Amino acid sequence: MIRFEGKRLLFVAPPFFGYYNEIIKEIQSRGGIVDWLPDRPLDHPIGKLITRFAPKLVSHVADRIYFDLLSDYGVSSYDYVLVINGQTLSAKFLRSLRASFPGASFILYMWDSVANRRHISDNFAFFDRILSFDPADAVFYGYCLRPLFYTPQFSLSYSHTSFAYDLSFVGTAHSDRYDVISRLTHQLPPAICAFWYLYLQAPWVFYVYRLLKSGMRHSKLDEFRFEPLSMSSVNDIFISSRAVLDINHPRQHGLTMRTFETLGASKKLVTTNANISEYDFYDPANIAVIDRRSPSIPAGFLRSAYSPVAPSIVSRYSLAGWLDEVFGV
Repeated sequence: MIRFEGKRLLFVAPPFFGYYNEIIKEIQSRGGIVDWLPDRPLDHPIGKLITRFAPKLVSHVADRIYFDLLSDYGVSSYDYVLVINGQTLSAKFLRSLRASFPGASFILYMWDSVANRRHISDNFAFFDRILSFDPADAVFYGYCLRPLFYTPQFSLSYSHTSFAYDLSFVGTAHSDRYDVISRLTHQLPPAICAFWYLYLQAPWVFYVYRLLKSGMRHSKLDEFRFEPLSMSSVNDIFISSRAVLDINHPRQHGLTMRTFETLGASKKLVTTNANISEYDFYDPANIAVIDRRSPSIPAGFLRSAYSPVAPSIVSRYSLAGWLDEVFGV
């Protein structure tokens, strides 16, 4: 296990469902001092939209925010610069970081596919070590494959004998997720109790999606939620569910965070990502792969017992295991 006593880290990560805080806490528990910069600092619906589709338009604003935050931190040297995605980091800013902290090791971890963030590949040259959650990207670019992780609260042993939900989903309603859930809902037996929390940033996003996405033409506003759930609320729903539904982005090959949370908590998983069969923890007794165009869960899957996975395999996909591999241990 890598230790960080006496080490200072500059950490750039999106404020996504609080995962950045969990990473910071893990580094701090190992003695490190962490300064955080928000990837995608314009964290409101219009800002997110511009950042996603025209990132260069926000780079000047983001640069000012980053330089101001660095000035506030007042640090003369860092041992590590760890970046998650780096969606709004400009070449100008990265060049300045390398000049200001020549002794630092620069590490990039991609927890999104390059196909969804094409401009990021322009910045790869600024990093000493690059890892990706996506096996296709790892092969294509020649970088290290390191899947995502589960945080400590998902490593607890849940001894529920009764559940509020047979199947649940909590996530952003991107790509074809609404369409997949609609199709699956019509296939579920009446006795199955399902809970869906489809999040959108604002009502106007719903109307744009309904206009542009054929799979949402018949959707209704009240089928969506416009406030993100806290991590504790997500955890409560998770604990109350027999199984969890995972719908990966059609352009992503890597496994989502939800996949590893079910692994850590010994929960069953229903997923659209067929690539999961190539991983060492795959067991059809625990994981049902469904066709996103014609989703159907095998009879009896949701009510059958979970088959335990070897502790050494489960541990590798913990946050602690992720951090060790990201830093090359």
